[in-house]
Amino acid sequence: MSVFKQKSNRYFKLSALALSVASSFYASASMAQSAEAEQTDPQIEVINVSGIRGSQEASIFNKRAANTVMESISATDIGKLPDVTISDSLQRISGIQIRRTAGEGGPVNIRGLPQVVTQLNGEQYLGANSVVSTQPNFGDIPSQLFNGVDVYKSSNASLGNAGITGTVNLKTYRPFDFDEGFTAVGAAEVQHGTETGKTDPNLNALVNWKNDKFGALFSATYSNANLSNSYNGINTGNPGDAGWTDQTNADEIGVAGRDGRIIMGSQGFSGWNQVTERERIGLNASFQADLGDGFVLTSDIFYTDQEEYNRKIGLSATNKWGPRGWFTPTEESATGVSTDAGEFYAWTKAELNPNRLKSFTQNDVYFSTSNNINLQLDYDNGGAFTGQFRAVIGRADKQHRHGYNEGDLTNGQTTLGRTTSFVPAEQCGPDDDVVGAQGGCYQAINPLGYSENPMISYDTTSSHPTWGGFDRPLAGGLGNGATIADYMANLDSYNVGAFSSENNENSHGDLTALSLKGSYALEEGFITSIKAGIRSGQRSASYERYNLFSPAQNGPCQAQWKATDVILGNPAPDCSDGEMVNGTFTPYVALSNVGLDEFNNVKWVTDFGPVNGIPGVWAVDPSDYDDPEAFHKRVFGSVEKNTIPGNTFAVDMNELSYYLQANFEGLDGELTGNFGVRIVDTDLTVQQNIAGASKAYGNTAYDTGDVVTKRSYTDVLPSLNVAYNLSDDLILRFAYSEAMTPLNLDQYGNGLSLNTALDAVAGSPTEGQFIVTGGSLNGNPDLDPWRSSNIDLSIEWYMGSASMISAAIFNVDVDSFTQTDTVNMPQPDADGIIRREVPINTLVQADGGTLKGTELSAKLAFSDIVGNDSILSNFGIDTNYTYSEGDGSGTDIRGDKELFVDNSKNQFNLITWYQADRFQARISYNYRSKRLAGDGAWGALNLYQKETAYVDLSASYDVTDQITVYLNGSNVTGEYEDYYLEFEDQYAFQNYYEPRYTVGVRAKF
Repeated sequence: MSVFKQKSNRYFKLSALALSVASSFYASASMAQSAEAEQTDPQIEVINVSGIRGSQEASIFNKRAANTVMESISATDIGKLPDVTISDSLQRISGIQIRRTAGEGGPVNIRGLPQVVTQLNGEQYLGANSVVSTQPNFGDIPSQLFNGVDVYKSSNASLGNAGITGTVNLKTYRPFDFDEGFTAVGAAEVQHGTETGKTDPNLNALVNWKNDKFGALFSATYSNANLSNSYNGINTGNPGDAGWTDQTNADEIGVAGRDGRIIMGSQGFSGWNQVTERERIGLNASFQADLGDGFVLTSDIFYTDQEEYNRKIGLSATNKWGPRGWFTPTEESATGVSTDAGEFYAWTKAELNPNRLKSFTQNDVYFSTSNNINLQLDYDNGGAFTGQFRAVIGRADKQHRHGYNEGDLTNGQTTLGRTTSFVPAEQCGPDDDVVGAQGGCYQAINPLGYSENPMISYDTTSSHPTWGGFDRPLAGGLGNGATIADYMANLDSYNVGAFSSENNENSHGDLTALSLKGSYALEEGFITSIKAGIRSGQRSASYERYNLFSPAQNGPCQAQWKATDVILGNPAPDCSDGEMVNGTFTPYVALSNVGLDEFNNVKWVTDFGPVNGIPGVWAVDPSDYDDPEAFHKRVFGSVEKNTIPGNTFAVDMNELSYYLQANFEGLDGELTGNFGVRIVDTDLTVQQNIAGASKAYGNTAYDTGDVVTKRSYTDVLPSLNVAYNLSDDLILRFAYSEAMTPLNLDQYGNGLSLNTALDAVAGSPTEGQFIVTGGSLNGNPDLDPWRSSNIDLSIEWYMGSASMISAAIFNVDVDSFTQTDTVNMPQPDADGIIRREVPINTLVQADGGTLKGTELSAKLAFSDIVGNDSILSNFGIDTNYTYSEGDGSGTDIRGDKELFVDNSKNQFNLITWYQADRFQARISYNYRSKRLAGDGAWGALNLYQKETAYVDLSASYDVTDQITVYLNGSNVTGEYEDYYLEFEDQYAFQNYYEPRYTVGVRAKF
């Protein structure tokens, strides 16, 4: 479907949404006024708690009443979770760590592991961000649709599908949550980012009606956010761009006295700014009916729709495919770590001599939709037996579209060793040298570009990197005395180095689940009730990744890379295009000299975040690639979709599970708990595509067929949860459970994908051709799922209705999981000839590992402690600390055990709040220590993110009982992410996110 059609459908949905909400508000307001005239007390009171203290009180109540180890978040008001996103709220819970995307909370892990299952109202949820993954990522889910979130850190047999270290249950509003009559709530707000400078809208509304038998609810939300994200550091398009270089030859880097030193080198550095636009629509509709005789029917529809545009503009200095001598460290320090080749040194300053200094533009577009439908019948007539039948259907789709181009400043001499390209007659100008039999000519590649490698500097000694040397003279088409900055400022010194649209994706997921469960209460004995249930679940996913090919030079050859360094001269059976020159066939270049503004809109860009020294570049407006397929059709006449077989697959997973659980109570009610077992039978079918040789003029392999793997396995998962009341307010808990979570589906389905690079070695038999340099094999259907044995021990002291202190220790023995390893495998070049073994990053079955830690938490409303007359009575805190230490089965270059990826050992939260009669405010601080971001993929080095500390704030004032105005601030201190490679002094890159502020008004009727 074209972007135009998608937008048309989206605007239709949005218009319908606006009309529905407006109509609902009008009707609800009218009904509310009528009810006011008839009732002595017209104010409609909802069951949901209100305010920060009320939210804390509800969370404590849920934790105390739970029969497992769990935490809870409750909305401070209808449609108002405590933070901007669900993930941001979850990070306030002990043991939960999140990553940010474009500054907003995104992927979630619990106690250091991402194998966390997401439920919606107690059943499995299928979101657009989890079509093939397990880890929760709530970036496309509007938080205003939720009443609260429960986080289960231990499981029981009746919990259903559960994660290795936890389960997140999202709870939406339902009609019977409210008192009888009509309730209407709406909010309108604007958000402002300090970097983007844009003011973004956010609207949400909820309408509910209920009587003693029936209830209907509709809620909706719309937002359009523009989020700033800047970057500076090592080129990260391919981890292979960075790697250790053995600097044993002093002449190689031009500085004496470095024999035996191993220094980090990179094939490029870049700085860019990106504006992420996210337009979200969310709908939640629910109907409930009391059918009598104990039967209650509930039907829910939960729908999300998001369009996301990641519009990126940047500068890149790269020597990719060139000799290593371009990178000369000028300041370095010993790390104290050595191998047989020498000691590792970390550099902080370097001189760069790139053959290519360029601007680049990239736009990654995502269309995400999900629809989850629930139908359930609950039975409870007050007798011993209760039961539930439930049917769930989920469908989710996510599409990724990618557009890219480069703005080269070189005239070709430094990158190609030539300054002209052979092009067909229609591309020739009056001054070009016509030499071909059909009028073809040699055309200047970029006559006003530079002709020698520029010399620039890169300094990481300050808080943010500093680029330098742009005032140095540079030879080329602008004449003597022109500096690097002069070339960067001159639009006519740029030409398009390449157009491409790669790694586009289509993913589709389906979920169907039927469950039947029941509970029978016993009148006497230690066992108080027996629970049993059966569930059949089917989950399927199809995933396709593809590159766009287009006709090069309007000829017969299709090219993935429409680029100045691609020559259409591959021998048969591949396509070639050219003509005879002096009796010799001479191939055309795939892309002629194209000015940066010939087919595109351009921008002068000086904003690269807090980085210093970059004077500015001309670059294509990334909005030109909002629909990259349409762009390529306009410029090249047509497009052809070529599937990447190594990243295209289909997976079907069928699970049949059944459980038996006994709840018990003893010692006069002081001892409570449950024990049980859940059995899961899994049937897995994986279809993988087999990759053959690469197609010409790209790195897309031929699809040579399919391989289908079928396997089955059974898991028996016992659980035990015990709570003992040491006193009326002191509870001791113990939990033991065994857990199983399937791998991400792409870890079953992905096949072999290869990386290629231009062979620039003079005299090589493949000189000027793209050769295989490495690859990835990131799928294996024979890998086992994640399995673990978990133990929790905690003590909880309840000091008041809104106050508690708790401490917990946990131990997670991970029996099976996956990790990345590198193996050398022989692979053919594009001509089918195997010339070398190349490193392949692949997934392997790890032997096991252990996560253990401590959680300390305190939620205090000071009025529970000092009474209501104290000056402190309106204040409170919510604070926690988590220590989570985990050792995987791998080792780093020191020989030490590696951490689990994405785990931070230390996390600390501190929330201070104030709530008076009409005014309330909150300041939140979140600290996370360093985390392992990537294990061994960066030239056998680990990538770490340094510690981060984020500060958010919120305040609101009730103008009347119905009208509230509020202010929120996110990342108000402008925190950023700092990454390093293995050694803390070895800078890798930084991500910068902007502070954002929200002003809004909420109305209740």
